[in-house]
Amino acid sequence: MGILVKSASLVLAQDSRRRILRDVDVLAEGGRISAVGQVKGKAGAEFVIDGRGKLLLPGLSNTHTHLGMTLLRGYCDDKKFHEWWGRVRLIEAKLKPHHVYWGSLLGCLEMIRGGTTSFADSYFHMGEVAKAVQESGLRANLAYAMIDFGDEKKRKSELAEGERFFGEWNGKAGGRIACSFAPHAPYSCSKELLLSAAAAAKRRKARLQIHVSETRKEVFEAKKKLGKRPVEYLDSIGFLGKNVIAAHCVWVTKSEASMLAKRGAFPSHCPVSNLKLASGESAPITEILNAGGRFTLGTDGAASNNSLSMLETMKFSALIEKGSRWDASALGAQKVLDAATRTGSEALGFGAGSIEEGRLADFILLGLKSPNMAPMHNPVSHIVYSANPSNVLDVVVNGKPLMLDGKILSVDEEKAIEKAEKEAFALVEKC
Repeated sequence: MGILVKSASLVLAQDSRRRILRDVDVLAEGGRISAVGQVKGKAGAEFVIDGRGKLLLPGLSNTHTHLGMTLLRGYCDDKKFHEWWGRVRLIEAKLKPHHVYWGSLLGCLEMIRGGTTSFADSYFHMGEVAKAVQESGLRANLAYAMIDFGDEKKRKSELAEGERFFGEWNGKAGGRIACSFAPHAPYSCSKELLLSAAAAAKRRKARLQIHVSETRKEVFEAKKKLGKRPVEYLDSIGFLGKNVIAAHCVWVTKSEASMLAKRGAFPSHCPVSNLKLASGESAPITEILNAGGRFTLGTDGAASNNSLSMLETMKFSALIEKGSRWDASALGAQKVLDAATRTGSEALGFGAGSIEEGRLADFILLGLKSPNMAPMHNPVSHIVYSANPSNVLDVVVNGKPLMLDGKILSVDEEKAIEKAEKEAFALVEKC
């Protein structure tokens, strides 16, 4: 299947030169971009998208979420963190596979409409998440979330389930699904589980997903129990590395920021969730960058955000960094866009994130004829500060259209929303 975008008014290539191209064609064949420039005719493409009046850029990568929690969007809002967490955990204990499936499919639909083309997810009943990804057409790195709280029997069963899920789903959906290993957090996983997960990831050449320093309480308890802060502890046991996606990283010191940078880990900054739960204002992004590190962006689950919008997350990440430092020049739009495209895709282990020949054909088109997108003085700035999901018109993943002119093609959207709502209300009524 080939797909051709003709005469895109603007293209944010996000290549090494960060080129902004005008009035160009983009051709995708066999799941990869085969031409960027001028293409004669239709070049045999099955789908042709009129790019006039549109801005094309790489699809966005969400490096931290829990799609199964989408059914709890808006449930137990405006509560203190640990009260909220306790209520959510009660409902999570009652989740069945079909709940996670419909919640995940609903989340996939929201991400398509918001321009997200790939994401990382760790939860349970992960086979249901994988099914939703397979049906929706998105690209994802998925992992079963492992927790043992020091229980050896539980540790063995959790590792076995992580390995089983990896073996069943890694590389499926035509390569759109990659699998990783996800020990939940240093406070919920024993040293043995952390090291076993790291060993499994090394053996499988896979990614690791983990929550790190999300709350002050977590840090205080780590110092009391382990004698070190979470990042220090993970570094001391040899867990940190270039394959690690470390979610949140809010309560991180300057020396820990240097550790993350030195080890090449990918902090996943989740500013909206962090703010909503008052778990912390922001990860120390400037310190991480100054230490030579990189960062990515995540939404976290819809139970704590309540949105899965990466466009919203990009804006929040920039504004928080500026506001907290009283410096409007802090964390410019280009760095934020890089985190959501190039670096985010790299963190997930995918070869997307830029519009170049040979790269995976994961891209989106936004309409330029909306009031919030005019006048277009700076395209990069507009994407980060002005755009919203309503501007996303077309979404292509692996060279296949998932949405054209605002109509989702891969999933029966009306049915999925209706079913997800029904399951959500029934689930909450039981608690």
